[in-house]
Amino acid sequence: MNVARSLERRLERLLEGVFTRVFSGRLHASEVAGRIAREADLARFDHASGPGTANSYTLTFNPSDVDGDGSDLAISLTESFADYAAEAGLRLVGPPRVVIETDPKVLKGQFDCHPEIVPGQLTPWARLVGDSGTLEIAPNRAIIGRGEDADVQIPVAEVSRSHALVWRAEGTAWIIDLRSSNGTFVDGNRVGDQPVELGTGTVIQFATSRYRFVKAADA
Repeated sequence: MNVARSLERRLERLLEGVFTRVFSGRLHASEVAGRIAREADLARFDHASGPGTANSYTLTFNPSDVDGDGSDLAISLTESFADYAAEAGLRLVGPPRVVIETDPKVLKGQFDCHPEIVPGQLTPWARLVGDSGTLEIAPNRAIIGRGEDADVQIPVAEVSRSHALVWRAEGTAWIIDLRSSNGTFVDGNRVGDQPVELGTGTVIQFATSRYRFVKAADA
């Protein structure tokens, strides 16, 4: 199943049963789910760390098509999209958000879906705990290194500017080495360009710097 269809199916399941309480019969849940999924797919971009997509989606409907308060539905859509992005291993540059608005300029029975890339502060999903302190991992597909452009900075000379990449997909955290000068090690074993699974408590060594990997959900 491709990523767009995966998101569409997820949103369809979410909308079943609640969609009719918010929208009139002119619109169907499958139309909205399919549109968000297509826009997310079209908004994909390539980042140094891997694939990403837009994090903000504004759905605009004609007022006569909206029968109830869509705020709870918007929250549920946001949570579902966030779960999808994490499962698909996509990078977001800001917090995921789905907003429901109305505008009489939109024709009855139709709607607009506007995706945006809106930078903002992300909630950490994991952290690196070391003797020198704790480093938060907020973006998915986080580049770890000494460089100013690194998502997680380790200001140690032995650490390469772009040293390693950590990301999550399908409920699992992974790491690869980015051809660093002094290597990346997981529980004492050297990491190459093939993904190595990370679990809470795993010890990661970037050159001479050692940290314990902890998923936020396990903290």
